[in-house]
Amino acid sequence: MSDMALSHQHPKLKLIYFDLAVRGELTRLALTYGGIDFDDERIPFSEWSGRKSSFPLGQLPAIELDGEVYVQSMAMARYAGRLSGLYPDDPLQALKVDMVIETVLEVLDTYVNTQFSTAEKDVQAKNTKQAVEVTFPRLFAFIEKSIGGKFVLGDGVCLADIFIFDVVTNAVTVRFPEFTLVPYPNVQAVVELIKATPCVSAYLASRCQD
Repeated sequence: MSDMALSHQHPKLKLIYFDLAVRGELTRLALTYGGIDFDDERIPFSEWSGRKSSFPLGQLPAIELDGEVYVQSMAMARYAGRLSGLYPDDPLQALKVDMVIETVLEVLDTYVNTQFSTAEKDVQAKNTKQAVEVTFPRLFAFIEKSIGGKFVLGDGVCLADIFIFDVVTNAVTVRFPEFTLVPYPNVQAVVELIKATPCVSAYLASRCQD
């Protein structure tokens, strides 16, 4: 794991997204965990149509840094993870972190595909049932086995741990209350440990007051 955050080497950045967790929260949490100062611009949906063309690919989230704008949420999250010392230098450890991240991303994608679905109600119900009974058990069983101690890499927090916390608290428990994490004690422990981190708990408290 990188020994320290690299914020002193970089100008202040701006994270631009909607007032949602979904694709932007991992970057917010990674920067917060690393003590990286950043502007958190949250665009109202009513303003998006007028600003969409000014962003690469016409999409959010985005990071503005030194006058340049960057998109693609997972690229941004990994950048934030490196700044915050949450990404390992060792290639094999980085492979494991990425493996878990990509698995958690499948969970998030399942959430997005159901939460924002425009399908008929019976189709949505079928997709929810598939997620709860098939997709999530398969993915969380793998995540559970991949946690190598207190956290994914043992004793130190990495970006994958932050992502587990993010997706469990902001997606799974919100949209799928019928899905239980009881069979996955390692996952539960990671969520509680990240939540109890002073910088994260302070961020969550401030978010609730907004």
